[in-house]
Amino acid sequence: MSENFRDLNPSSNLRLLVTFLFCLFAFAPSQAVAQKQSESEQISYVFKRGDTLFSLADDYLRQWSDYAAVQRINRIANPHRIPPGKTLRIPVYLLKYRASQAKLSAFRGDVSISAGGRSLAPVRGMNIGEGGQIKTAERSFLTLELADGSRISLPSNSQVRITRLRHILLTDSIDYEIAVDKGRIRSKVAPLQKPADRYRVRTPVAVSAVRGTDYRTRVDEISGTAFSETVEGEVVVAAGGSLASGRLISIAAGTGAAATVTGAIAKAELLPPPELSDPAKVQSEAILQFSIAPKDSAVGHRLIIASDAGFVDLVAETQGQGAVLELPTIPNGRYFAKVTALAADGFEGMPATYTFKRQLSTLGGSADAGDFGYRFKWFGEGEGQRYYRLQILKDNKTSIPVIDESGLSQDSVTLSDLADGEYYWRVGVIQFSTDPDDPEAIEKWTDFEKLTVVN
Repeated sequence: MSENFRDLNPSSNLRLLVTFLFCLFAFAPSQAVAQKQSESEQISYVFKRGDTLFSLADDYLRQWSDYAAVQRINRIANPHRIPPGKTLRIPVYLLKYRASQAKLSAFRGDVSISAGGRSLAPVRGMNIGEGGQIKTAERSFLTLELADGSRISLPSNSQVRITRLRHILLTDSIDYEIAVDKGRIRSKVAPLQKPADRYRVRTPVAVSAVRGTDYRTRVDEISGTAFSETVEGEVVVAAGGSLASGRLISIAAGTGAAATVTGAIAKAELLPPPELSDPAKVQSEAILQFSIAPKDSAVGHRLIIASDAGFVDLVAETQGQGAVLELPTIPNGRYFAKVTALAADGFEGMPATYTFKRQLSTLGGSADAGDFGYRFKWFGEGEGQRYYRLQILKDNKTSIPVIDESGLSQDSVTLSDLADGEYYWRVGVIQFSTDPDDPEAIEKWTDFEKLTVVN
């Protein structure tokens, strides 16, 4: 894995990308940093025949008197004589916009949403506007859908703010920005259609911008380092609060960047997708287990479960250092699992996605002597019709069964005619799903137990 801690000058193609995302100009050093970031963002507008600064102010500026600021920025001597084709630079903060909304597509667990100083009860389908703050607790998940079809997913223990959610009227473009204060998000950004469209993710130490991609952002709680990892497409990342900082790099699919609190940037190749050892097995035990083929380059793995292939409805997640990842019980159904490898330098690798069936079906058994013989009893959990089978073998586990009773619906059998000797017994179950569209049954057995009979 490679790392480069240095300031990188963008390539010519990267300069073009940044040009239509942001045009920046200097402000007095006495202004606050946040105000500089907001007021330095500009869009370009090509003057058309019939345009005047005054008509632009009427239709597109938030205050009519701001035409004077546009005139000053563009060094226009006579506002009545502007030739068609002239490109004007206009600060975004001066422009009228239509407020956009983010729709709550899915959530599970303990999710907190606030806006305008008020707490909002999460309801699927509700709209959350600019200024909204969202938190997820342990084992809690949330996905938002923006007006252009982009999606933002929050796993557990994450906190974000919607700092920009606008439709700029002058350019008919979107202006989205999400601030990650804690934890992780996944941004599945729809391809942006117009040069002035903007989607950014901001952290306390870095900002990233895209034009259609699938990427992850994480803020390390201990070090404060911000990680950006690209799964599809390409992301532009800069340390600090501005894409014009000079410390700017491009990370294509399969690579990541980390910005530290000192302003350094690390770039790395992401680890390849890991492989599950038996991805098709039915997860029937109370605790779900996923075995991962070990690789020396990984120090751990992360597993996310969703009910859909797009990972909108997140259900559970876990991570660990061993070759086996465990999850607490989840309802029966068909699910999608996304597994990634974790590198020693803090980067999360490329994902591998699998489908699996969850059908709870546990089984245990016991045998004891009673007044009327030996009673064999079994028990377990699981929805759907269950039929049991009892096998008893004499002398060893490979002999022909002396007792082989199948189709049992009761939970015990008492045998009074077992001769003296050593026996090995086990019980099996066939369980059918309650889903009428799932004809596949589960069959499983307990391990052989030894029983010594002395009458």
